[in-house]
Amino acid sequence: MSTSAPRDAALAARRSRPLTVRLAPALRRSWPAYLLLAPFLVHFAVVVAYPFFYSIYLSFFQAGLNDEPSFVGLQNYVRMVGDPEFRQALVNTFDYTVVVVVAETTIPLALALMLNEPLRGRTVLRIALFLPVITSYVVVALIWSMLFQQQGAINGGLRALHLSPQPFFADGKQAMAIVMALGIWKDLGYYMIIYLAALQAVPGELVEAAAIDGASRLRSIWHVTIPNLRPVTYFVASIATINAMQLFTQSYVMTQGGPLNATLSIVQLLYRDAFVQLNFGYGSAIGTVLLLLLVALSLLNKKISDWMSR
Repeated sequence: MSTSAPRDAALAARRSRPLTVRLAPALRRSWPAYLLLAPFLVHFAVVVAYPFFYSIYLSFFQAGLNDEPSFVGLQNYVRMVGDPEFRQALVNTFDYTVVVVVAETTIPLALALMLNEPLRGRTVLRIALFLPVITSYVVVALIWSMLFQQQGAINGGLRALHLSPQPFFADGKQAMAIVMALGIWKDLGYYMIIYLAALQAVPGELVEAAAIDGASRLRSIWHVTIPNLRPVTYFVASIATINAMQLFTQSYVMTQGGPLNATLSIVQLLYRDAFVQLNFGYGSAIGTVLLLLLVALSLLNKKISDWMSR
């Protein structure tokens, strides 16, 4: 009792000192680490944190290139609710996201399961599927634009087969389908590699036990392999959702958002308002809403993942 009393008193006295005084010894001991982190911290503050918070701040202002920002409160957000272009962009982006995320969560998994088997030439197939990932999005979009032009190779093939040529980029549904197909094809290899890495961590003894119990290969994959991939599936779905909600490059290069805004995305609308029409306040408001949507979708993905893991 008498021994612990002085110790408690010393601890209480230490806790009563100002925070800066208490942290000073730790900072002195760790200054080399903070020195090494300084370039990253400065870069993060200047390039990421400051623009992020300033964009949210600017969303409450009417701001142009040469105009002094004037406070308008929630006017930009109210305008967004009544903006038919924003509603069209929102619907287009969600349609694109749903189709692309489902495809990019399932097709790469099937490819990974296939290429995880001891097939002849699987290394060549893995490389071939991964090549689009490292190819420039702009270059790929330009190539697909040329293929699907009115006088392009696809319509040329249809004519050779005595079939009617298609309007492709002149038809809204076909244009969006092409944009979706490009997005899925471009990222297949990336998610396939993630699944392949995860498959190496599936316990082999579980697969062997399933085989001993008489389970077929397909039943073993469905009841043993896929359940062990749930955390990776959640990661893939989350990353694919974030990427899909930021649709810009392919629709901008291939269709410019047309025809009649059929492929217009939220990010493309943001770019048009903020950097073409120089309405920075409204563009910042669109960016803030996009951020909130991404956070909400990420939380929804987490809830679904937790529910499936029960």
